[in-house]
Amino acid sequence: MINTNHLKEVGQNYFQHLWFALWICIRLAVSTGFLLLHALFPFFQMPEALDVAKTSDFLFDKDYDIRVRRMKAMDKDVSDSK
Repeated sequence: MINTNHLKEVGQNYFQHLWFALWICIRLAVSTGFLLLHALFPFFQMPEALDVAKTSDFLFDKDYDIRVRRMKAMDKDVSDSK
């Protein structure tokens, strides 16, 4: 459950990870709020930037960023050990 190597695995320090995770949390919270409004009031139009497709794209892009940083961190570890 606790992964003490997570920051190293994603190539971030504590504060970089904090802001990255908070940005995702805020984005999802705002999207969730608008979806709740739309559920209660179907005539309420979702902002295009926060609809399900755009939110999915946002999460996919952030996941890609994490994977790239992870690969760079792994490459750095390999080159450091030589």
